[in-house]
Amino acid sequence: MKSLLRQSILVVSLTLFSNHIFAQTIKDLVGVSFTTHSESQFNDLPEGSGLSGNKFKYNTYDAWLPLPPLHFGKTEIFSNINYRLMDFSFDRSETQHLYQLDKIHEVKAMMIVRHPIAKKWSVLGILIPTLASDFKSSLSSDDLIVDGIYGVSKRFGKHSNLEVGLGVHVMYSFHEFLITPGISVDYKSNNGKWMGQFYWPRLNFVYNLSKNTQVGIAGSIDWTKYNLQNYKDFEGKEIDYAQFSTIHAGVQFNQRIYKNFWFQLQGGMGLFGSYKLFSPQHDTIRNFGVDNTVYGKAMITYRLK
Repeated sequence: MKSLLRQSILVVSLTLFSNHIFAQTIKDLVGVSFTTHSESQFNDLPEGSGLSGNKFKYNTYDAWLPLPPLHFGKTEIFSNINYRLMDFSFDRSETQHLYQLDKIHEVKAMMIVRHPIAKKWSVLGILIPTLASDFKSSLSSDDLIVDGIYGVSKRFGKHSNLEVGLGVHVMYSFHEFLITPGISVDYKSNNGKWMGQFYWPRLNFVYNLSKNTQVGIAGSIDWTKYNLQNYKDFEGKEIDYAQFSTIHAGVQFNQRIYKNFWFQLQGGMGLFGSYKLFSPQHDTIRNFGVDNTVYGKAMITYRLK
């Protein structure tokens, strides 16, 4: 069984990645993005693995679309749909190995409820059911991950340009509940030149060169957890589900192209990647390291003012 600390780290990552999506909802309302990574390979493979020396690349495609907002008095409800495809390609595509990644799909629906309770205080609830699968076997309840977040936020400063949020996150996946805390920070300077968002594990910090151009830095821990077709490896250990993760760190350039439409470019490094395989009891059966990569990302969004 993985230690409670390691479990908590993973869930905090997902928890506040969801907070990032909330920020995306109120900033970049609609959008599509494409991310490509340079060639890499797995490390720490078992002896005789068909993946040894088999280099790979992967691309990520994202799209998100809002649903009409609802208002009940002071209570606001926002919803949106997110889709992600991670597409892997290997040098030796003919290798038929159960460890080999192919395509991972994620469909994420989200409902956000916000209600002010004082002049600078609000309560926030988020429900995020996620379907994650490689679609190599029929869908089951294990393909569904359910997140629930409840928290409060407070604005600080004369102009309320700093907002700090604290919350509790509950995630249910693979017959396991995990509960962890989270924190988020939103900041905008008084002159409007600097803007920063920190939703662990995601950092976004930009400087406005003009009303149409921004430059800055971006960082994130990106990971996906999905169900596998159960099988036993060469040591007789049962494999139930997998997780692929990478830390992205880079620079960004954002340019308004027409009214509320923005074109965004990012580039940097994908660091400390890993591919983990787990048993039905949540033990780590395999933990493959992934070589560092160079990545580039292009995005077109419709951004609220």
